[in-house]
Amino acid sequence: MTIASPGQEIPYTVRVSRRAKYARLKISPHDGLVVVVPEHFDRKRVPGLVESRREWITKVQGSFERRRLEGVSDTGRSLPSMMELNGIGESWRVSYRDESRPRLTVREVSEGALLVSGPLSDEAACRAALEHWLKRRAGQRLMPQLERLASIHGFTYSSAAVRKQRSRWGSCSSKGRISLNLKLLFLPPLLVRYIMLHELCHTRHMNHSRRYWGEVARFDPDYAEHDREMRHAWRFVPGWLAAGQ
Repeated sequence: MTIASPGQEIPYTVRVSRRAKYARLKISPHDGLVVVVPEHFDRKRVPGLVESRREWITKVQGSFERRRLEGVSDTGRSLPSMMELNGIGESWRVSYRDESRPRLTVREVSEGALLVSGPLSDEAACRAALEHWLKRRAGQRLMPQLERLASIHGFTYSSAAVRKQRSRWGSCSSKGRISLNLKLLFLPPLLVRYIMLHELCHTRHMNHSRRYWGEVARFDPDYAEHDREMRHAWRFVPGWLAAGQ
């Protein structure tokens, strides 16, 4: 979907969210500009909303292009040769070996090096195999970190798991079951810690009330800044992983 404007058209897509309380703009290298709106939102208001943020949109799109030209941002969807897992302070080189056998495997061949072997012509299967490895690595590294935070600050939860979620970085059920998004592996450590504290605080307050945010502030005085940064945290997630949604 596009809008006509005095300058040039700004392409965007509209996504309806049952959880959204107001319209907001999201922009990423792999999805482009997405306007997230609540149910029953008047679609006629969308073009004006996009046009009102033209300067910001142009600035962000320009930063994507600069990063692409500088080679410092993985905005492509092809399979990776390197995975920077900033959330746990690890960097992994990825190599590939085509083999005539039924299934793909991902194994650690040396420190910081992975080998994907099997029928490489199936790119979706290669991506799924890498995601499976990431999920296992997240369980090995993120779960102990969550447990330590809970112990230090006196939280309790019934269980924890790692999942690949499309729009949530984490969640906590009314029974104290915490889920963390495997994409947290690619985020800066401070934001990973913020998400963990965010979900741990939900074990005491299953809402986003003033009392809840007061609880978050006790353990993360900079939570407001971290919360703002999380609105654009998708930029840390490589395109090949987002493409698998």
